[in-house]
Amino acid sequence: MYRHTGRQCPGLAAPTLPPCPQLRTCSPASSPQSIATGTPTAGPTAGRGSEVLGWPSQMEDALSGEDGEEEEDEDAKEGAAAPVPDPEEPVEPQLTEASQVLGTAEIRQLGLHLPPRVTGHPWSLAFSTSRDGFSLRRMYRQMEGCSGPVLLVLRDQEGQIFGAFSSSALRLSKGFYGTGETFLFSFSPQLKVFKWTGSNSFFVKGDWDSLMMGSSSGQFGLWLDGDLYHGRSHPCATFNNEVLARQEQFHIRELEAWVLG
Repeated sequence: MYRHTGRQCPGLAAPTLPPCPQLRTCSPASSPQSIATGTPTAGPTAGRGSEVLGWPSQMEDALSGEDGEEEEDEDAKEGAAAPVPDPEEPVEPQLTEASQVLGTAEIRQLGLHLPPRVTGHPWSLAFSTSRDGFSLRRMYRQMEGCSGPVLLVLRDQEGQIFGAFSSSALRLSKGFYGTGETFLFSFSPQLKVFKWTGSNSFFVKGDWDSLMMGSSSGQFGLWLDGDLYHGRSHPCATFNNEVLARQEQFHIRELEAWVLG
């Protein structure tokens, strides 16, 4: 008997085997890995299956990254092309009739300092000395039935323009009334507005013989007498204001009271 040594016997040819009917299905080229990558898994790289499997995901990430960059570029282009909206312009006050004290520039400047609740509301002339005469009592009567805020403007004999904004209609009162919306102003020549400081609540007080706005230490930010001809202005803690006129005592040439809203 011959002993099998694993060597081919001399003189004997190796038998020819028929092709395997399942060769195509068993071929490494048909494995899912090689189909996905287009690289056969046989050969030296067959042992690096994890690297082969990682290629598709890296390619997908690279492609998705390129897509993301394209989208960002498109967004940047769209953002650069988007028009910038113009800032909203303030609404200019509309007067029911012409003012004898304020010009267009003064009206526009004062409108910027009025409370938002009166923006867009017309200004109605409730009282003027040129039409109704120099009388504080008459002005109180003209204000009856008015609930809206009032803009009091006047020009003195020296041509200085100043006044006050009251959060409610001017009226007779036993004490001070009003809110922190009240302020004093003066054109000297540029507009200066003196807002409420919070020190006290002495906004407006109306007597038969005088009208007072702002007070501290017995002095008033704006004081008018009963005939609406003499007036005084002093610094006060309510508004921390300067003297509104060129001098502390003044004489009124023209006065108007506008109801806003």
